Amino acid sequence: MLRRLTLSSLLALAACAELPPPRPVPTHDVQPKPPAWYPEAPWTAEGADGRVYLQGKVVFDSGRATLRPESLRVLNDLLAYLNANPEITRLRVEGHTDPRAGEDYNQKLSERRALAVADWLVDRGIDHDRLLAVAFGEVRPLWPQKTKDALQENRRTEFHVAEVNGNRFQGEDPTNGGLVIYVKSKAEREAERKTAPPPKVTIPPVKVERDVIKAVEAKKERDLLEEPEPPATAPANLPKKDEAADAKAK
Repeated sequence: MLRRLTLSSLLALAACAELPPPRPVPTHDVQPKPPAWYPEAPWTAEGADGRVYLQGKVVFDSGRATLRPESLRVLNDLLAYLNANPEITRLRVEGHTDPRAGEDYNQKLSERRALAVADWLVDRGIDHDRLLAVAFGEVRPLWPQKTKDALQENRRTEFHVAEVNGNRFQGEDPTNGGLVIYVKSKAEREAERKTAPPPKVTIPPVKVERDVIKAVEAKKERDLLEEPEPPATAPANLPKKDEAADAKAK
């Protein structure tokens, strides 16, 4: 049988024998992990992109400007980034919302959220003059769709380098066309809290009327509240014990 094999068949068999085994698919453990934040290389003013990409997301309570605990990782990374790059003399903190509520409401909400992040950084030692809080409301969505995932991505807080060593980054508008909110220093906010007047308590108007309670009505009310005592003797209209027994015998 071996004599019947042609030369081409022998060459094909030899080629198959020399093929390397298939490469195994890499597992999740050996795949490269994303960097903690972008840019991967050290910061340089010649970079083309001024946005600071952080791993994670700043999240708030629904409809509020209260930072949730899961935002601390992102905020601490941003704090470390600013401390490591003092040449970034101004960072723009952008607040964005989704379009589910009214436009005015979303604008105000984005203002409070951008300011909440800026105040958090100021409370931890960042100069308030280095921060530029800018609100955009719902007018700068990342995704035009209104799916659950798209709405979640549109609700965001972005960070952009606005000035380097006192100069505009790449000559661009530091505000990016948004509404700027003044970031107060920690001392200014503490002074306002001390001098702020106490909140006013507004009592709704009450129509005063005098009720006249008649004596019979008072008696009825007293009778309802007091439990009547049981009678000491049987009522007169009930038959006596002997009369009831005689009637039963008959």
